Amino acid sequence: MSYDLYVAQPQGDIPTQLRLLVTEPNSANAAKRFVQFVHGKASGFNVFIDQKYKHLKSLGLLPTPPDMALLPPGSWFLQFTFTLAKPWMSKDDDPFYVTESVNPVRKDKVFKVPMMSAASWKGLLRWTVLHTRLAQPVIASEAKQSPETFAQERFDQTLLFGDEKGEEPEQTKDFAAYLDALKPKARQDYERLLRAHYKLSPDVPLPHHSGRLMFYPTFFDRIDVEVINPHSRQTKAGTHPIYLECVPQGAKGIFSLLYLPFDLIGKEEAEIRTQALADLQRVAEGLKEMFLTYGFSAKRTSGYGVAEETVSDGFVHIRIAETQAPPLPTRAAAAPQLPKYLQAPGKLKDEYLNPDGTFRERSEAELAKMTKAQKQEYEKAKKWWGREGKALASQPPTEPPPEKPQAPAPTWLKREFDSFAQLSEIATTLVKEQGGAQ
Repeated sequence: MSYDLYVAQPQGDIPTQLRLLVTEPNSANAAKRFVQFVHGKASGFNVFIDQKYKHLKSLGLLPTPPDMALLPPGSWFLQFTFTLAKPWMSKDDDPFYVTESVNPVRKDKVFKVPMMSAASWKGLLRWTVLHTRLAQPVIASEAKQSPETFAQERFDQTLLFGDEKGEEPEQTKDFAAYLDALKPKARQDYERLLRAHYKLSPDVPLPHHSGRLMFYPTFFDRIDVEVINPHSRQTKAGTHPIYLECVPQGAKGIFSLLYLPFDLIGKEEAEIRTQALADLQRVAEGLKEMFLTYGFSAKRTSGYGVAEETVSDGFVHIRIAETQAPPLPTRAAAAPQLPKYLQAPGKLKDEYLNPDGTFRERSEAELAKMTKAQKQEYEKAKKWWGREGKALASQPPTEPPPEKPQAPAPTWLKREFDSFAQLSEIATTLVKEQGGAQ
């Protein structure tokens, strides 16, 4: 038995009611009810989102920091909460939604919370880094940038994001063809670097490989609607309003990013550290430009989908041991002054003891052979035994000293930030401190 939502028309939650608006015979009424559902901070849909957002958190489905000790050396995890300075828009793939004049924002399939997918973050950040570090320098100063420099930067970005779209054995197209056209002379150097890294001979096609960056989806905490009202050229009046479902200005989302240099496993620690921090610097600059300048939304060329400069709960955790200043030398405590007949506190020398641990009395013949000083020490030892030693020897043996505590686990580098500018400063400072300046 099959179930058809549009035939049964259940009175379910807000998302279900929104989907059923497509069955409304009057499109104007459907659009009006749609606005009532999603517009305003206290709308029914925003109340629903608050509930589902808490549900996501309780189920552990929101990105959380990994255990750095389980990751390869040089890995880092970056996370912060950003606030939208302009509305964020996207396009959902729901084939039936309210009316033709309403564009649905992308939502999670299960929880119906507005979201931006991990693949979208990857594509937009890759475009931003390419535009700022490859395309702009070529356009601004064609003659000043050498093919070798262009090829090295292109190779570094390939290791970060994975192989380029359109990288075919016979002929490049799309993304790869665009980069080839930017600096044709750099193509040969780029292929040489890639083949050397993966140890490929010239007759083997370039590999399809994943990058070091692992992205997470972002869930937003609010939804609203923007309206475009085209005007007639003759009457100068609005004709047919177009409703654009969006995430409004002031909404918040969590951006998370994991860096795994799996292709550097087995390399020297200094090389891994240098590349990991250089990649962090490259990503930090790209994030700043993407969030503040270029945007990360549909209609971003019109200013949509940019964030505020300040962020909250921002941190970057790096699997590189935090260097700590060595402790100041402490003055060793002076050894206690022991009597000559004791070898340790509360323990006679072996020459005064029998094999069973009792005091060994000297015979007259032995006493006659002793010097005056030896006799005096013997008498002192005998008196000490009667005064303290016998009682100490009768006590049960003491427990062995506890094992030395294990060395503390290494403290990994962790830096907190509250703005995109501060994140860039942290990345630049770490590169200089670790001796990996480019």
